[in-house]
Amino acid sequence: MNIKQAIIVPLCAAALSLQAQTTGGKGLQVSWASKDVHYAQTERPVMRATSDTLIKAWRGERVGVEAVVYAAQKQSALQVRLTPWRKGGATIAASQGEARFINYVTTDNFQYCGYHPNNLTPYQVADVIDLDVPQTAEEGTTHPVWCTLEVPADADAGVYSTQLEVADAQTHKVLKRLNLKIEVNARTLPSPAEQKFHVDFWQQPYAVSRYNDVPRWSQAHLDALRPYLKLLARSGQKVVSAILFYEPWGDQSHDKFSAMVRTTRTKNGEWQYDYTVFDQWVKLCEECGISEQINCFSMVPWDMSFRYYDEAQGKEVDLKTTTSSAEYKALWTAFLKSFAAHLKQQGWYDKTCIAMDERGLNNMLDAYRVAQEAVPGIKMALAGTHHKELVDKLYDYCIGFGEHFTDDELAARKARGWKSTTYTCCSNTEPNLFSNSLPAEAAYLPVFCVANKFEGYLHWSWMNWADNPLTDTRFRLFAPGDTYLIYPGPRSSVRYERFIEGVAMAEKVRILREEYAAKGNNAALDALNKQVEAFAPAGIPTGQTAAGMVNALQQLLNP
Repeated sequence: MNIKQAIIVPLCAAALSLQAQTTGGKGLQVSWASKDVHYAQTERPVMRATSDTLIKAWRGERVGVEAVVYAAQKQSALQVRLTPWRKGGATIAASQGEARFINYVTTDNFQYCGYHPNNLTPYQVADVIDLDVPQTAEEGTTHPVWCTLEVPADADAGVYSTQLEVADAQTHKVLKRLNLKIEVNARTLPSPAEQKFHVDFWQQPYAVSRYNDVPRWSQAHLDALRPYLKLLARSGQKVVSAILFYEPWGDQSHDKFSAMVRTTRTKNGEWQYDYTVFDQWVKLCEECGISEQINCFSMVPWDMSFRYYDEAQGKEVDLKTTTSSAEYKALWTAFLKSFAAHLKQQGWYDKTCIAMDERGLNNMLDAYRVAQEAVPGIKMALAGTHHKELVDKLYDYCIGFGEHFTDDELAARKARGWKSTTYTCCSNTEPNLFSNSLPAEAAYLPVFCVANKFEGYLHWSWMNWADNPLTDTRFRLFAPGDTYLIYPGPRSSVRYERFIEGVAMAEKVRILREEYAAKGNNAALDALNKQVEAFAPAGIPTGQTAAGMVNALQQLLNP
């Protein structure tokens, strides 16, 4: 058992034994808990029981706090809820917060790339923030609860009081209460759309159609996608992921990516393009708050195969080629000329990139030459290895965790308004977003980006579900949970909510740096910068924990 699994078991010294804050609920114990800990499902949490707690937040911030319910005896179905927030005569509606049980899913200790071993011991981890449904508590079981609070951007500063209520789902009788105070800072976070931190989670709309058993791009599919996209936008997501040709990623996709542009070779050898699905997708994302950038995959797919409909043959065919071939240039020259004209007609050209994922330097240079000859100035993007030859060519360049741009490269790119970000994937043990990662690692990552002067963070998958995503986060490839961060429903996750916390921290660092510099508060600025710089190494520093570092920084960000 390594530290990732060991953290599941109870950690502290004093047993949970919180006696009745209300009558009823015999054998039911509740307490505020640490959101940095994965509590074991079938063991009594060993921790100091706490009935009152205080959290600090800025106006406009989404914050999370965790509680734990332990059933020493079997309970009837339970429901959890938050009451309105009160400060003197002022009230904030209860709808600004929600309490949900956190469900358990299967994970294991695999944290690498390649095929997932089948000989590892699985275990349960609390990650799925459930819908608003009751939960039955069997004897000897632990039931974590996640409370999400959306602080209104126009809230008055000060301390608000609310309560977490645990009630009988049938009679609605309150069995237990916990007291929560929210200290609202006078500072205001930008709205997610206005945040400067560049979030780029790649979307997988076809997992949603498969899971909901609806035809791709039917009205039912579009309606099903809408709440997922709104949840994604809440993190400050900036980028729409669009697919130009069938399946850019080959074998690693559980649900194959259909092209959003239908490409046809006519009987007379000309090319025709149908942008109906592409337009539907981009407009839907815009409607849901994702509208800054469109990244279109891919001129260099993993198997170098491009599928189109051939009228003469009456079927779809796959062109297997290389980036240096004449047929590759002919295919893409015609496509890009038509695509650019369509983008300009829609008003999307300036925010669209032709995007690639982890392709080699020679292939990238070939693709760049073809694209620029076809449509001079068209923007391009890559998530992949740092190459100095590409730094002055790619508008959106996301390099691997642990790599760096030089100061001169960053300055030149920033002067042109280009995006310079980083990403984690299956090859990065920690910090990461796996279901077996410690919760604070998700909050750690955006601060790591700030410490290394990156403008944002990218992850290749947000909703690439396997067959049983609500119960098992393992996939035939990669670490468990690497392929998705949210669950069907949509249900958020502890990992995703902690990432949102990290984005808020990144925004606070930027705002406070500007404030302290403008006011000449050098002592506060130096202390903040020193704390942020501790996040710069590529990995959690020896002797430190992600939770300890995140919590220490939070103290400085909520003065």
